[in-house]
Amino acid sequence: MIRRLQVEGWRAFDRLSLEFEPGLTFVVAENGIGKTSLIEAASWGLYGELSGVDARSASRFGEGRVRVQVDVELPDGRALVLDRAVSGRAETLHATVGREQVDDAGVAQIMASAFGASREFLSRTTMVPSAAVTDHSSGIFQLHRHLCHVFGVDDLQAAAAALRRVQAAAEAEAKKHRQETRRATEDLSQLRADLAAAEQAVLATENTRVEARQAVATAQEVLGQARSAQTALLHAEDDRQLFKELLATAQSLLEAGDAATSRADSASPSRDQGQSPTATGDQVVDFNSDPADLAEFRRRLTAAETSSTSTADQYRTELALISAQLTAAREAVTQLHSAGAECPVCRRDLAPDDVAAADEAHQRNIILLTERQGAVQTLLTAAEQRVQGFRALINRAAQLRSPATPFAPGTTIDVDAAAHELNRARVTEDQRAEQAAEARAERNALERTISAAETAVGQERQSYIAHRREAAASIAAQVMADTADLILTERIDPLVTEITHRWKKVFVNRGELRLRHDGRLVRIDGTHEISFDQLSSGEKVIALLATRLLVLSASTRASFLWLDEPLEHLDPSNRRLAASLMSTAGDHVRQLLITTYEQKLARRLRAKNTVAIRYVRAAG
Repeated sequence: MIRRLQVEGWRAFDRLSLEFEPGLTFVVAENGIGKTSLIEAASWGLYGELSGVDARSASRFGEGRVRVQVDVELPDGRALVLDRAVSGRAETLHATVGREQVDDAGVAQIMASAFGASREFLSRTTMVPSAAVTDHSSGIFQLHRHLCHVFGVDDLQAAAAALRRVQAAAEAEAKKHRQETRRATEDLSQLRADLAAAEQAVLATENTRVEARQAVATAQEVLGQARSAQTALLHAEDDRQLFKELLATAQSLLEAGDAATSRADSASPSRDQGQSPTATGDQVVDFNSDPADLAEFRRRLTAAETSSTSTADQYRTELALISAQLTAAREAVTQLHSAGAECPVCRRDLAPDDVAAADEAHQRNIILLTERQGAVQTLLTAAEQRVQGFRALINRAAQLRSPATPFAPGTTIDVDAAAHELNRARVTEDQRAEQAAEARAERNALERTISAAETAVGQERQSYIAHRREAAASIAAQVMADTADLILTERIDPLVTEITHRWKKVFVNRGELRLRHDGRLVRIDGTHEISFDQLSSGEKVIALLATRLLVLSASTRASFLWLDEPLEHLDPSNRRLAASLMSTAGDHVRQLLITTYEQKLARRLRAKNTVAIRYVRAAG
């Protein structure tokens, strides 16, 4: 409950300090003196911007500085002191709990823990301005969400929402499977036999390619030894100059090759992922820094040539695959325009529109494949040129003299024969690489065909699983939602009974007041349900007053309720009934403060009950 309220420079009040006790307190003043200002000041002091009060506009005579301090006694006996001030554009908060200073986030956490409700809910429930006395939406702000949190159904509702999302995703997946399901038209057993044969062909061509590579390596070694022996006879200075020249040429060749590849790649049309190499591999060789010796230089040249050869092999593989795809696409176009064209899946005759659409799709594919074929051919040409360039450099580097010749004096080395053997081995290697690429392309095409057929066969099973998941998620979501509603209904029923009891104390012959589980207030009169908006002003005030008192006592630990002129909307008889209801609010709501100009009514209640009256006057 609130123990003390101090304001400085707030509207009509220069300085004001009020202390409050438990029970019912009437703050009595004439209209225009500042009753509403006191409620607004206390609300702003407690809740800041959540109060909806503009503290800057409340500055007395435009002084530009206001200050409000609220001392709150928490349910556990601790004292929470909130000191808010506005000066110009700056707003400050100094808050303490006991001797500990806390920030705004700490205040929110302390209030939520102490009062069992969020600060936002408390700001709309414990401090009620006169404009909200008959406003159901403002008076019982977010009641349904608060009750869900208090009674522990937040997790159930969140789980129900998550299951609804799972249901929607499963429903979409089931629909997709229904649309994509087709009967397989290929004999899977024959396709798998063809694939096994293709795998054997790939293995055989790869073995011959490995042998060709080994022959190239052997020939390179022999040629290197021959050229090393020959180069050893050259003048050392000539070797050094030639060595530098070869370094520069190798770097230039690598850079020119990279530039050509970049231009070809940038001009290439879009292609499917995995269709062709994404990097040349040449860039791992660096000629910017001089190698430590001739052997290291040769190793780098050989690595660059090998990398370039590998890149060319990859482009040859892609060209073989594109060629196969173009052949298949053109064959498909031919079949479309042949007599009795039929769907390759369902074997029905194709309508003219279907033939045109399929023809257009194949033509687009042929155009894209042709464009890609040209781009890849450009890349292959650049890669082959780079291979030849590095091979030429290797040949020149082989002429450099090694530090010491590995041959005995008088040994004759036939460099031309070794170079001829190397070139012959490389030609053989290129042929084996092309054969291996063709074998891999044929195998990959068979794998895609089998995968498509197997996917089509498996769609029915996937569709069944998706439908089961959709049904299970729908049932589970409904169970979660129904359980949450049941818990709310079971927890709210006692509140409904108590609200009806309090209503009948005031209105004996006006039916029953009910609080629905979604937070709506209605009046039941026989078999008729009357909404809150259709109630009279007096009925609204009594309904909201009884509901606020009950909600505070049943779903929070907040022990105070301040109301701004709730009696002004009632006729004399209903004022007495409402005041009597407030005077017997109960043990939980320890403090009930009401502003009014009805001095006589307050005095009569003080004579009958324990009621305090505070008179407020504006500053002179």
